[in-house]
Amino acid sequence: MTPIKKIQNWMKKNTNDIFLINRTDEFLSEYIADYAERLKWISNFSGSAGRAIIEQEKAYLFVDGRYTTQANQEVDSNFFVIKHFHDYWLHLKQYKKDNKIIALDPLLHSVKEVENIQKFFINTKIILNYLEKNPIDINWNNQPPRPNSKAFFHGEKYAGENIWSKIDRIQKIVQLKFVDFYLLSSLDSIAWLLNLRGNDIKYTPLLCCHIIIPRQGKIELFIDLSKIEHLITDLSDYINFHPFNELDQYLLSIDSKKNIGIDERLTAFHFKNLFRKKRIIIQHLDNPCLYPKAIKNQIELKGAREANLRDGVSITKFLFWLKKRMIVEKTDEIKAANYLLNLRKKNYLFYSPSFDTISAFGPHGALPHYRVNNDSNLSFTKNAIFLVDSGGQYKDGTTDITRTVIIGTSTDEQKDRFTRVLKGHIAIAEAIFPVGTRGFSLDPMARKFLQEVNCDYDHGTGHGIGSFLSVHEGPQKFAKSQDQSDGIIENGMIISNEPGYYKEGEYGIRIENLMICQPHKENFLFFETISFAPIDIELIKISLLSNKEIEWINNYHENVYKKISPNLTKEEERWLRDVTSPLEI
Repeated sequence: MTPIKKIQNWMKKNTNDIFLINRTDEFLSEYIADYAERLKWISNFSGSAGRAIIEQEKAYLFVDGRYTTQANQEVDSNFFVIKHFHDYWLHLKQYKKDNKIIALDPLLHSVKEVENIQKFFINTKIILNYLEKNPIDINWNNQPPRPNSKAFFHGEKYAGENIWSKIDRIQKIVQLKFVDFYLLSSLDSIAWLLNLRGNDIKYTPLLCCHIIIPRQGKIELFIDLSKIEHLITDLSDYINFHPFNELDQYLLSIDSKKNIGIDERLTAFHFKNLFRKKRIIIQHLDNPCLYPKAIKNQIELKGAREANLRDGVSITKFLFWLKKRMIVEKTDEIKAANYLLNLRKKNYLFYSPSFDTISAFGPHGALPHYRVNNDSNLSFTKNAIFLVDSGGQYKDGTTDITRTVIIGTSTDEQKDRFTRVLKGHIAIAEAIFPVGTRGFSLDPMARKFLQEVNCDYDHGTGHGIGSFLSVHEGPQKFAKSQDQSDGIIENGMIISNEPGYYKEGEYGIRIENLMICQPHKENFLFFETISFAPIDIELIKISLLSNKEIEWINNYHENVYKKISPNLTKEEERWLRDVTSPLEI
């Protein structure tokens, strides 16, 4: 019996008409461990963002534009209808007149989301059933166990600040908001605050745990103690340790006269339900670690520059191999990804990739978050575009870079689209903007030149980057429209710049560098680009560029050559000199 049928049978037996499932875990993470891949188990969809509405006889999967094609390839259309994220609430609306029971796992939905659902169905006959046990966990045979990696210190020489200083800073924020205790479940925030890392999540050095931050005194850490027992002595001055499964019991023991702060967007609804039972006062407070973590200190910024430089050497060597040494007929997407990984592994302080490398040849490039496997692996051919989006976790920084190259000869259309993407990339890289700016107001600059020919891309233009943490970090981002999670772009933040274009079934284009937000003058900011690798000049249509854009490309390539060439062989250096030669104005 298929997984979806198992769940639908469970629904019928337990009189649940609808079951809502999000692709996340109880920490509401984007990157999750294998045990939490519940949406993938039920649907076979492997993307990093999705949600489903399961009815007793039908099912609907909702994904954003990055994953529409991928979802149609991976998901059995006999069981699921694929829809866009935008249609999720519209779909729920059709149940308003029904007398139905909607079931959901309160650990996998945020307080904000569930309260929106509650408001959505107010004054209707809909009943919301908050499940104590997820039916997928009941029916998933051989569900992977929870990860059990060992914790390790992220030293001050990389973090730039010790644990006591960080705790003191965050407790001052909690005190200012008159909060007695703050429940924090965001794994990257916990890792940052405690200067701890682990391997519970693939490619993101995190530990599955929760913490409670009191107004003063020690942090209460809830974690599988076998992960941390070797560090307890060193950390006992700052932290009290508890078994992972004792969090609910501890929360219920808190004096009901005290209040507990939570971030309603980043905390599971399960906990708000728990507080209501005890009549504990809940106070909304945005994650107090969010901005302190995103605004990097000078040691973190130094590490980011150095990590990106080492990474750029690997990317440049890889591009040289693609252009000058690769035997096209003997190369495929997996071989290319492995070649790049082996280059990165040689780098100082390299720890792991920062995500699954997107090694996308030809039509696969049109899938913005394509992940190659043995079944999908395409062999290379001449006269086609190859897109590679990859990154590394280094102990002094996290990297993410995308290059698009032509293998052979390109078409006029491909040059046109590549150049328009490049023009958008330059517009963001050159932006000077007032303090207090949010990314959605800059995002149109990246799309302008594509939109002139009725083209666009269905993803954001950039995301924040952690420091030996998550490759996707808030609150900063460039997005097409504003939402509540949009943060102010501030001095010291690292953000990606990655406009793209995707022609379904044919090719994809994306150019991505990382940038540090820096002070300009008179309350204005600008971006310092810190990714260095050549941009494929064989895909540039010079006639589409302004003199100022040509000047930016020439200056960027001059910097690439200066910074990267000392680390190359003579043959690689000669090639780099050629491909970074100035374009003629």
